[in-house]
Amino acid sequence: MTTETTTAADTMTVEELRTQTRLLAGELPGTLRRITLKAGGISVDVEWETAPATPPAPTPAAALATAPAGAQPAPAPPAAAPADPDRPAGLVQVTAPLVGTFFQASSPGGEPFVQVGDIVEPGHQLAIIEAMKLLNSITADVRGRVHAVHPQDGEVVEYAQPLFDLVPVD
Repeated sequence: MTTETTTAADTMTVEELRTQTRLLAGELPGTLRRITLKAGGISVDVEWETAPATPPAPTPAAALATAPAGAQPAPAPPAAAPADPDRPAGLVQVTAPLVGTFFQASSPGGEPFVQVGDIVEPGHQLAIIEAMKLLNSITADVRGRVHAVHPQDGEVVEYAQPLFDLVPVD
């Protein structure tokens, strides 16, 4: 007589596997090239174009492998910025909320939403990140002066990558 043990991964449905894989894909560095899913025995094969600057944190993969059915892994906290003596006090950094292509204007060759030195109000559009053919507005959370724009127009940005530095103003 044989006894089979069932793990959480074995009871995961194809839909749950797909959902978990989408979450994992959104946290990967670089541009996604290929994902292969297999339901029997649960297998995920992911390939992306650019190598990460640092090894990815084990949190997304570990959460995918050990999460109970329907659970979503928590996003990784953004990395702390190194100390910079030229950095103004109270600087607010706007970071990428997702992986995608960074655009400074609403159309190619158009006027940028903001430039260094501009004053922005909360809710003011700073840029667009295109991800999976969806345009996502990046907006200011504080009233401030644009101190720096980090990525170049058309550059692929990663989750939590610094996009803008804003110096709060009254």
